[in-house]
Amino acid sequence: MSSVLTIRGGVPLTGRVSVRGAKNLVPKAMVAALLGNEPSVLRNVPEIKDVEVVTSLLQLHGVTVVKDPVNGDLTLDPKDAKTAPSTAIDAHAGDSRIPILLCGPLIHAIGEAFIPDLGGCKIGDRPIDYHLDVLRQFGAVVEKRPGGIHISAPKGLHGAKISLPYPSVGATEQVLLSATRAEGITELSGAATEPEIIDLIAVLQKMGAIISVQTDRTIRIEGVRDLGGYNHRALSDRNESASWASAALVTRGDIFVEGASQRDMMTFLNTYRKVGGGMDIGEDGIRFYHPGGKLNPLVLETDVHPGFMTDWQQPLVVALTQAEGVSIVHETVYENRFGFTDA
Repeated sequence: MSSVLTIRGGVPLTGRVSVRGAKNLVPKAMVAALLGNEPSVLRNVPEIKDVEVVTSLLQLHGVTVVKDPVNGDLTLDPKDAKTAPSTAIDAHAGDSRIPILLCGPLIHAIGEAFIPDLGGCKIGDRPIDYHLDVLRQFGAVVEKRPGGIHISAPKGLHGAKISLPYPSVGATEQVLLSATRAEGITELSGAATEPEIIDLIAVLQKMGAIISVQTDRTIRIEGVRDLGGYNHRALSDRNESASWASAALVTRGDIFVEGASQRDMMTFLNTYRKVGGGMDIGEDGIRFYHPGGKLNPLVLETDVHPGFMTDWQQPLVVALTQAEGVSIVHETVYENRFGFTDA
């Protein structure tokens, strides 16, 4: 059964909207709950597909996930964690790329993990080689099996000195989730340092992890034997905030985005101002608006944090269609990120 979305344009978008918890943090924080020996509570949870997929995968592995019917908060209790039938896990093949991050926590919790063939956004090749290489350096044994990958660690996971050839967000998350309870010290150089990574570190620190972040993209993790639970409110989704900002610009509108964070969006805000967008930054959010007059073209290149996010590129390009002159946007992260321009 297909659905149709009909959009009648030509009307400025005005009003107030509340931004939700970050898509790039919440599912990973859910996975982190597997590392604890006590229940965890995660707040500001968005209703998105990845949350559904991770909820189902955690439940298959014996984790109790309870959603508060009023505010949507999740309580995750891993005390009955167990091995899940591969056929049940296989049902999620192609749904999401988050399952690869279950490997380290599952090895710590039950000694093994089976990860189905992965899906995710169609924005280009995103191999899991980094993840598998990281797990091997921790001492894991990786076996390719029909429908997925089986990962075990007969001698447990141990700390490692790891250097990433590219500051991959996913591989950095893999190291964090695997190293917190690994024996010994892990040093990760070339790490990603996005706000969502820092928020995940905050989650793990609340659980009892010992993690320090250096100024040269090096993260040091001292493994601990046991972790507790956490109570955490996810940071706001800066991708969603940028989308509303771009929508205000392209429709000549005026939108107050409650929860938008200046600190996490500084690079976007600089670019937004160069294009000609207006903003008022407050304690509880940011007002984005079209101030009238012409929008300016610009030359833009995406990059890893603290550069201009690849996720911000798409909504802003839509707004740039209304600028007077030629804009040039160079995508450096995902080769198929321009697929939306066909429409």
